[in-house]
Amino acid sequence: MSIGRAEVQPADEPRVITVTLSPAWDITITASQLDLGRSHRIDPAVGRLGGKGINVARILADTGIGAYVQGPVAGEYRPEADSAAGVEASPALGPVWDLTPTPSRLRRSYAVVEGSGRATVLNETAAKHPPEVWDALSETIDRRLSEPAVTVLVLSGSTPADCPEDFHAKLVRAAHAAGVSVIVDTSGPGLLRAARAGADWVKPNAEELNELFEHKDLFEHEDLIASAGELVRAGASNVLVSRGEDGMVLVDRTGPRSSARLERVLQGNPTGAGDASVAALARCLAANSQSDEAARLPDEDVRTILTEAVALSASAVLMPQAGQIHPDWQKLRHDVVITKEQT
Repeated sequence: MSIGRAEVQPADEPRVITVTLSPAWDITITASQLDLGRSHRIDPAVGRLGGKGINVARILADTGIGAYVQGPVAGEYRPEADSAAGVEASPALGPVWDLTPTPSRLRRSYAVVEGSGRATVLNETAAKHPPEVWDALSETIDRRLSEPAVTVLVLSGSTPADCPEDFHAKLVRAAHAAGVSVIVDTSGPGLLRAARAGADWVKPNAEELNELFEHKDLFEHEDLIASAGELVRAGASNVLVSRGEDGMVLVDRTGPRSSARLERVLQGNPTGAGDASVAALARCLAANSQSDEAARLPDEDVRTILTEAVALSASAVLMPQAGQIHPDWQKLRHDVVITKEQT
């Protein structure tokens, strides 16, 4: 496997499937400062269909990669409503909306972004879906996995309580049977189930690792590496850990490989940074025409993945809404510092 510099040539068909098990109507509120217990006068809030996998698909579109967007969404919040909210359309090879209808109410997510860049996010829990909705979503995913151009499946976001317990495992097996690589960005038991199912990539953040394995200090580098190693021992091939402004670290079956960070801290809204890093990883894998799950990633590929992930996630911080990246994101590649881990 050799990814090289992830300069992806446009394709006629989407190469990536993104699945969001818990979509939301994302509402972004901007305020100069949030004072608890007081009234505020604000500019009009901005709302659009969102969720982590949907954010990933939008970012992929902005970097030249098309994606099938899947997840359970009520009819009144279909993409037409997204466009009516004044959201700019994606490029020509943008997201292909392939959503599964559900009678259940779409949850809301409220992000209050202050002038300092601090973001306060309030997420509703998801309503339960009838069992037939989960069956229909599985069938939709299976259908898209058979598309010849599809090489990457992304399962991103929280796992609803009513989601079938074997959903992640079935998804990983179906993707591998189709020769498709799997990236999972979730938390809690869903993350562990994805690892045990043999996901090619899992992308937790430091807090999610600490919650799952309860190590002494999530900010201690050795504890973070140990937690990532537990996901590898559970069955995941590669673990990409995000650490906020401290960057990212990549761990695989051979141990810790390298870490990366931006040489300067950017001020802004960090809400969509993790989704941008997942999009970067999917973009790198989509640029690779062959998959060899048993092979150890060459050092060059590790550097490429970490550079793209840090640059794209940093550029997302500069934007007001999750699912957006700065137009000059590629320039941030030059500000990424890579450190090879000691094994």
